[in-house]
Amino acid sequence: MCRKLQRTLKVSLHETGNWHVAYIKETGFFEDSVEGEIPNQQDRFLEKWSRPKPIAPGVTLALRIVTPFSAVSTPIDKKVDKDIIWLPNCSPHRATEMYVFLVSPKTHTTSWPGKNGMGTKLVGYYCLKNGESVWVVYREIDVPDLSKFTKGKGYPYRGRTKEDLNSDDLRMFAFGNSPDGSKVIYDLKVSVDVS
Repeated sequence: MCRKLQRTLKVSLHETGNWHVAYIKETGFFEDSVEGEIPNQQDRFLEKWSRPKPIAPGVTLALRIVTPFSAVSTPIDKKVDKDIIWLPNCSPHRATEMYVFLVSPKTHTTSWPGKNGMGTKLVGYYCLKNGESVWVVYREIDVPDLSKFTKGKGYPYRGRTKEDLNSDDLRMFAFGNSPDGSKVIYDLKVSVDVS
């Protein structure tokens, strides 16, 4: 997600099935910049959900991240971010959709999830201690219709002012629920009228 946050957020998919997106406790970012500043943000957890049912035998779609072409605007510094796998930006007026799948050790696979049916490309995978494997894949999609999002109000972090809204790289995250039970995070660039 947005590199400007500099590793202040994490997604945790616990084996217990209690999953969440939260500010990383060790950074102190929540206490320094959010706590008491953002109404209704009582703790460091932005979103909580339970592990969804499998979408196919032994295959769980855990999370999707959707990033439109317009949201990719921060230059890459490969010296600083050398351990990151960089995905190419999608075509203009399109979006990149990244998927995180969990696959049971009892499920036989011949390739990665979505390769044939969805046309996904592999980012990588690894095996967990419990035998499950985590697969991260992506594909290019049409930009989702975001007009159905309810209106909301944005709040700046502590120490930020209205002038900070003039940034060319102002970002937001929107969370959504898919019918299959997975969570969707939309990584979006924001244009603000500060008049």
